[in-house]
Amino acid sequence: MKNWFTYIFIGTLFLASCEKDEIPIEPHLPGDVTAKVVEMGNLYPDQIWYNMESGTEVSRNQKTSWDLAFENTEDGWHILLNGANRMQAALTNDHNLETVTDTFGLSFSWDSHTGNLDSTGIGDWRTTSNLYILDRGKDEVGKSLGLAKVLFDSVSSTHFYFRYADFNGTAWKSAAITKDSNYVYNYFSFKDESQILVAPQKQDWDICFTQYTYIYYYMNPVVAYLVTGVTLNPTNSFSAQVFEKSFESITMDDLVKYEAKSRIDNIGFEWKYYDFDAAYYITDPKKNYIFKAQTGKMYKIHFLDWYNDKGEKGTASFEFSEL
Repeated sequence: MKNWFTYIFIGTLFLASCEKDEIPIEPHLPGDVTAKVVEMGNLYPDQIWYNMESGTEVSRNQKTSWDLAFENTEDGWHILLNGANRMQAALTNDHNLETVTDTFGLSFSWDSHTGNLDSTGIGDWRTTSNLYILDRGKDEVGKSLGLAKVLFDSVSSTHFYFRYADFNGTAWKSAAITKDSNYVYNYFSFKDESQILVAPQKQDWDICFTQYTYIYYYMNPVVAYLVTGVTLNPTNSFSAQVFEKSFESITMDDLVKYEAKSRIDNIGFEWKYYDFDAAYYITDPKKNYIFKAQTGKMYKIHFLDWYNDKGEKGTASFEFSEL
């Protein structure tokens, strides 16, 4: 079992390195329970970035506004796909734009839903000079976003460099992504053909309400399915599922009883399930989660409903409290 207090200690060091002369936080009483609602929309078109301390939405964007996310650390080289669109990637056996004309025989892969950077659809692109075919996925109404050809050229402490073309394109276009350590990732849109701003600065958000691609590895063949739920900020975050205690009875003392996990989907989507007989999503308030926010504070959260007062799905009603 990973120790929560090890993570808390590391998190404290991290915060201290970011904010000089910070006064240590004294022990405090648990916070009041706060009830909130986040509306994603009936077809889940948006991604919503949420701050726990303020209890507010920091920003939102259309899930189709971006395609690739680039790691912002100085030595970072990972490139992520937009899982909110069920995006996937395949490495070809060729580097010639004109000779790669179809997807026959290619093996497509997705990013891991856990956020593990060692399990991405693109993988370690630095080991090949061949081009990738990217299936950009589908929008909220199921319309295909198309295919792209990409050659990832290089990465430095400050930039990523790559070339891209439409699947039927005959000439490369060049792009450079500037790293910015204030953000977890910087983003690129094939539609806008430019680097764009998506998520807020990494210290400003804790959870994201979004669709993402969940991979059922135990199925044969493997199935990648689009789900809707909550993911964690991957920066120094961890969480645990607490299903056998009531939300009200969870305290700071419970931290040592549960395994701390760094996977970003540990809150995920299974706090609700679809009842096929009723043709309705059922929310399970007995599924509780505890996690560390970017401030270093610990929170508990559970979900109460997935419908608005008009009976439309895509509205998360939830309660949370600082531990």
